[in-house]
Amino acid sequence: MKITIIGAGNVGSHLALTLHQAGYTILQVYSRQLSKARPLAEQVGAAPIHQLSAVSTESELCLLAVKDDAIGVVAQNLSPFLPKTTLLAHTSGATPSTLLSDAWANWGVFYPLQTLSKGQPADFTQIPMCIDGATPAIQQALQEIAGQISHQVHLVNDEQRATLHLAAVFINNFTNAMLQASHTLTEEAQLPREILSPLLQATIQKGTRQEPRMAQTGPAIRRDQQTIERHLRQLANHPELSTVYKAITSYIQTF
Repeated sequence: MKITIIGAGNVGSHLALTLHQAGYTILQVYSRQLSKARPLAEQVGAAPIHQLSAVSTESELCLLAVKDDAIGVVAQNLSPFLPKTTLLAHTSGATPSTLLSDAWANWGVFYPLQTLSKGQPADFTQIPMCIDGATPAIQQALQEIAGQISHQVHLVNDEQRATLHLAAVFINNFTNAMLQASHTLTEEAQLPREILSPLLQATIQKGTRQEPRMAQTGPAIRRDQQTIERHLRQLANHPELSTVYKAITSYIQTF
């Protein structure tokens, strides 16, 4: 199958490299800036392009790895240049399929449920791939492609995928923000960042082995008000962290 990657950012880069390694032909890599498309295209033996009108009619699958708010516009803009038989799939967790189906009959979703950053290795065999498509035949085709790169392939509809994406924001984005908060506090106290690493590892292990609320410890679940007030006094110079502390403490106390 000949694949064109629309977008040379984090997701587009990882998918281009992974699909290329799996033996798929990456025909083209598109970015609005040719300087961004060219390095990735060179790695996968593709042609770099920076105009949607240059997308090859030989493309059997176009993967839209662009920002969520650009998906619908890009799909519309591709419409005059590609045969209607081309399969157009986006890689977003939060974007409904209707943004494609309104402009394209052969639409699909090819969503890797993972945080991906350029230059950071990712083992796609362990990344859940969430698939959807306009017809059972398209769903099967995308499942087969996903199955070549991942051991976890799931057929997921729009509503389920939106919920997954929301849950992923909590487990990844918010967790990462909490890591930054802890880093800020330990750095101010001239403590080594790695001193909290064993606690972080234990938290992840416990939280994945059982229902997380059953593993909850700390002053909020104990309703240790004196410690909570002490913590809030320590955060006097960090009003944004104080707000977060209060909100999460309140949430924990609903367990």
